[in-house]
Amino acid sequence: MKDPAEILRPFVSEARHLASPLNMIASDMIRDRSLVQKLDEHPDHFTQNYGLKSEELAALRARDLPQLFQLGLHPFLLVRFAGMMGILEYWQALGAPGRGGWPRNS
Repeated sequence: MKDPAEILRPFVSEARHLASPLNMIASDMIRDRSLVQKLDEHPDHFTQNYGLKSEELAALRARDLPQLFQLGLHPFLLVRFAGMMGILEYWQALGAPGRGGWPRNS
């Protein structure tokens, strides 16, 4: 039988990634929408309380989805972050294609 540590190593590596400050902030924003406003009004909160790097903070504040993905924001959290920021509605307004066609809620 394989060593349990070897079996779990890939999972532990991914779990560590999900616990990065960037992913924790996005996850916390899903539960506490007041953090979205704090991102713009008190950005130092995120460097002080989450240990966020300046590059990560800049990408969050700019709503730079490709950069956030490159920095390690989990795709599920990335979509939720985009939704909270109104980015998906903007994307729809541009006439971007999607499953089922746009606009979906008209």
